[in-house]
Amino acid sequence: MLQLKNTTPFPASMAVFPNEQGIDTLYVVIKATFELGETLEIAPKQQPIIPADEYWGQPGASSVKYASEMHLTKPSTDVVLMGEVCAPDQREVTQLDVSVTIADRKKVVRVFGDRQWKGGPFWLRMTSPAPFRSMPLVYERAFGGIHDRTAEQKGILYEARNPVGCGFTGKRRRKEIKGMRIPNLEDPADLILGHSDRPRPAGFGYIAPSWEPRKFFAGTYDETWQKKRAPYLPQDFNPRFFNMAHPDLVCNGYLKGGEPVEVLNASPHGPFKCKVPACCLEAIVRVAGKKQTPPLNLETVLIEPGEARLSMLWRAELPCDKQVLKVEQIDIGIQNLDLEAKAA
Repeated sequence: MLQLKNTTPFPASMAVFPNEQGIDTLYVVIKATFELGETLEIAPKQQPIIPADEYWGQPGASSVKYASEMHLTKPSTDVVLMGEVCAPDQREVTQLDVSVTIADRKKVVRVFGDRQWKGGPFWLRMTSPAPFRSMPLVYERAFGGIHDRTAEQKGILYEARNPVGCGFTGKRRRKEIKGMRIPNLEDPADLILGHSDRPRPAGFGYIAPSWEPRKFFAGTYDETWQKKRAPYLPQDFNPRFFNMAHPDLVCNGYLKGGEPVEVLNASPHGPFKCKVPACCLEAIVRVAGKKQTPPLNLETVLIEPGEARLSMLWRAELPCDKQVLKVEQIDIGIQNLDLEAKAA
């Protein structure tokens, strides 16, 4: 009987899926949660491994809160920030920049108070942003949305990069645009100037699997696939589909630990500063009496400044093909853990 022996304080799990080539593959997943006080420490309450996407509201009609962590391998590390913008000293502001910096990635989102389009028969302009102290950093407040024209038998238009957002005018007439919400979250390098602008949705959270750009990497599921490939992934499937972070926060490779982290204006406790823990984990897999040690790659760094929390998720893959039933034991342990390591 297959046994998973975990001597770490972190949750671990395993699953067998066909990989991109249709080969049965063992995947080992380990998730570690740390809390930031005066120093970064192992959290006494570890966050569980997420088996399936969790949404802020109804699936398909809201953005992803926590993404599934049981899937095939990511080709690089995702960095995700979840929480809300918080004005310093809880004073009211009408706009505020939120930023996250980790390794060579830096992303800034400018947050505006609530606005809408107003105007007359021949002009439209923005209202002044309303004051706010805090606001959720969710894609519902970024550029996107839909324009349902089914009443006119003309179908539905939508922003493929964020169909749950706001500000997408579609084919609406000027009088229909008056009173529409303007996105709260914007890229400071690509601010909305007019109602016809279509900037990239700004945010720090997970991208849903049916949204672009993830959907682009999913491959082609046509009649040829149905006849020759199903139920395996199509030949043109790209593993980048499993990179779920905002494109600006998908790293070029895997983070190793020791990289500096700084988040500004996303916590009532002030700046969130630490280093990515350098955690060297090992998974020893015994298959048909032989031991193998597939590498564990750091696939996700989730930062939750409001909870003073940072989570890390590693994954190892081991193609087993005809030997899946001969996987006997998986031993997971820590070789080294350094919470103040410098990046290599």
